[in-house]
Amino acid sequence: MIAVEERPGVTTTSRPPLPREHGAWGILLIPFATAVGVSGVFDLRAALLLASVLCFYVARTSWLKQNNRWTLVLLGGSAACTLPLMVVWKLWWLAAFGAVAAPLAFRKTERSVGMQLLAVAGLTLTAPAAWYVATGTLDYRLWLWNALYFAGGVFYVKMHIATAISRKPAGRLPVVLYYGGLTGILAWWPVGLAFVPAIVRAFVGAARVTPVLRVKRLGWTEVAYSLLFGALVVVLAR
Repeated sequence: MIAVEERPGVTTTSRPPLPREHGAWGILLIPFATAVGVSGVFDLRAALLLASVLCFYVARTSWLKQNNRWTLVLLGGSAACTLPLMVVWKLWWLAAFGAVAAPLAFRKTERSVGMQLLAVAGLTLTAPAAWYVATGTLDYRLWLWNALYFAGGVFYVKMHIATAISRKPAGRLPVVLYYGGLTGILAWWPVGLAFVPAIVRAFVGAARVTPVLRVKRLGWTEVAYSLLFGALVVVLAR
């Protein structure tokens, strides 16, 4: 049993509260995996970065739940993993990644499209950070590909939710416009091919959307497409 100490506005547990936004785990880790896969490098530096990212991400949930003890422990763990990367391996640009990610991470979860897209932009920074740690160079492309892919997922899921609420097809226009514009990425040969399954899924889904919302099915389908996208990026970008 978990020991719980309750005080006004503060929750303390014997283990850190884990993030409940399950889709966000994929948005955080799949970009990281694409960078590792494309670079072909997973060494001590990459492992330290992954540990730092995970500690930082879980610390956000502790902070939102006002669990100060775990917030400090996890932020300390994140800093302890990052410090040797900067001091020993001189990967100073990690400080810049952290400076961008921190303000985006430590905000309350908001359901607006704009804030969710901003969250996607922040979570997918794991791709360029992992690439930098693996290769020692900065490159924006992996971040851009992942951000564009997962931003589309925001519109797609919103469409299904809006349709379920209104009991009639809704939210299809943003999906059609976004993925219609995204077809231009196919010019980035051959990596653009990684987007084809999601683009086809989006147009078929928009045409067939119904008020029946099967949350688990939608969630697992998104996970499957995200994993397929990540695998295709690794294969096509190497």
